[in-house]
Amino acid sequence: MSQSSIKPAIILNELNSGGVKILMDHLTIFLEYLEEKNDPEPIEIQIVDAAYQVIEKFQLLESTLRKYQVEVAEDLLGSKLDKLYSSEPRNTGTSRLFKG
Repeated sequence: MSQSSIKPAIILNELNSGGVKILMDHLTIFLEYLEEKNDPEPIEIQIVDAAYQVIEKFQLLESTLRKYQVEVAEDLLGSKLDKLYSSEPRNTGTSRLFKG
């Protein structure tokens, strides 16, 4: 896969896909089970800690990708509009038809 074909929207779609949602649902159920234990094992405490870190990182990644997607879209839109309305003479498009 080329680097130019990787887009934030694709990653965001995958993060919100059914497979990831099922994984998060199972993880949530497992976390609830571990948190309700009266005397958890040390490994179970580590699992809970690590799982919450993963969930937090996923949320941070999603938020940052959304922000990046908006900023990139604004940059692209801004540069295209700047080129369209710039005062520099253009040698392409229909502007040649109307120059007198």
